[in-house]
Amino acid sequence: INGFIEGTQPEELVKLLLSLATKWGDVIDMNKIKVVHLSGAMTNVVYRITWPKNTTDNNDERTVLVRFYGEGSDVFFDREEEIRTFESISTLKHGPRLLAQFPEGRVEEFIHAKDYEYASYNPVAYDLANHFCEWAANYHTDTPHVLDYNMYPGLEDRQRFVQSYLSSTGNQPCDGEVDQLIDDIEKYTLANHLFWGLWGIISGYVTHIDFDYIEYARQRFSEYWLKKPQLLTGKMGTLRINDLVDVESKNINNIENTRQTLALLSCLKKSVSKR
Repeated sequence: INGFIEGTQPEELVKLLLSLATKWGDVIDMNKIKVVHLSGAMTNVVYRITWPKNTTDNNDERTVLVRFYGEGSDVFFDREEEIRTFESISTLKHGPRLLAQFPEGRVEEFIHAKDYEYASYNPVAYDLANHFCEWAANYHTDTPHVLDYNMYPGLEDRQRFVQSYLSSTGNQPCDGEVDQLIDDIEKYTLANHLFWGLWGIISGYVTHIDFDYIEYARQRFSEYWLKKPQLLTGKMGTLRINDLVDVESKNINNIENTRQTLALLSCLKKSVSKR
């Protein structure tokens, strides 16, 4: 099929697409399939695949998303658990449907907005810190690994975001609650930089997607060391960094062969406790 990156067109996938089309009453003309490689994915290779529906309307099309698992990406999580979680979210209609699987990946319902990514049971402040840090990234450029922290949301933007988030329960938060969560979010950006910096280093050795993982990791660690003195000071700072290291130790617990990573976090925690 024209449009696929070389080496990502297994026969099993073609059979699956033909089977799905038949199930939906379509007849696929292999010459009319449109394949678009979607940018922005740093762990997997993702395509949007479209073909004409079996209708009188020539503009009526069927679209699915095909996800090829990135080489080495399974070191970050349990693939079977991921699929179970995916199916559970889909059943609750919080995400796209899982249409089919093949050894190298899966076929999903195509939707124009997908609002979940790497996820686990994290502190609220950590997940919001991750969201704010993502403002510095633009994965749809010629240099998707380059981060621009001038794009990090300013205080007013963060206040509006947190105010809206805390108001979602129907109760209006007081100024103190807003300020406290913003303060916690800023401190958790440090844990976020550590996590994604380590992810970049590991990915640089196990993944062959065209993305400069090592340079990405360097930027995340640089931002960590730049912001750490501003955000962690005094005795409270020591307690905070211990909390942050504990969170990151849990977050990377599913990564195989990460004794060196855990040792790094342990050393960091020990060095702080000696101050």
